[in-house]
Amino acid sequence: MNSHIAQISFALCTCFCLAGCQGDNLPKTVPAEGVVLLDGTPVSDATVIFIAEQGTYNAHGVTNKEGKFQMKAFDEKTGAVPGAYKVEITKSIMESSAGPEVNMKSGLPAKYSKFNTSGFSQTIGESGAKDIKFELKSK
Repeated sequence: MNSHIAQISFALCTCFCLAGCQGDNLPKTVPAEGVVLLDGTPVSDATVIFIAEQGTYNAHGVTNKEGKFQMKAFDEKTGAVPGAYKVEITKSIMESSAGPEVNMKSGLPAKYSKFNTSGFSQTIGESGAKDIKFELKSK
């Protein structure tokens, strides 16, 4: 019985050690920063999503009150993996309601919430991109 407990303990320790080392094996990221504007006005609290056209590393960011965002492909570090991306931009707004249910609505035109209708794409080069600008139109 003690050998069984020792085997389980060894297996768990191995898993935890491998999980802890995972950040060392992540691909290179580079700066990917910019701004989101709606009719020329900065959009706060919008989520910007980069969906890799090839590969498996997507990235996301959230705009601040000036509409600025910084992409992050991994929890461990900022930036995006160099490559070509399709782009989605969303913003959810909570509406007040008389009852206990929560109603959410989109704070941006619906076309920007899907990569195949947003009209946006972005390529991040080996040195990154710090001047990305997404100009959205309400109509």
